[in-house]
Amino acid sequence: MVTRQEGRDGMTDVAARRTSVAAEPVLFGVVRFEDDGSGRVRDTMITFRSAQEAEAFALDRCWTRYQVCALRFFVEEKPAELGDWMVLGGHLDHLVTRRARRLR
Repeated sequence: MVTRQEGRDGMTDVAARRTSVAAEPVLFGVVRFEDDGSGRVRDTMITFRSAQEAEAFALDRCWTRYQVCALRFFVEEKPAELGDWMVLGGHLDHLVTRRARRLR
């Protein structure tokens, strides 16, 4: 039995008000279940740019019990600080921390 799901229902975290969920899924994953019908997850593969890519991955490997789903990540909204990693211009860059020179 193959189960597929491309849900748009996001989870909300009421306790953490500074946490948000992306409105639209950006990435997709595929979850493979054990063949014994127990519903236990055997393994998970992420990140695919489309549900079709995730499904093709499962089909290429002859998986019979899997589910394709949208991935959503909780992101804490905080300003960037010196020394943080950020995506700038499509590349992962490290914000440089400049230290004052020691005078001797």
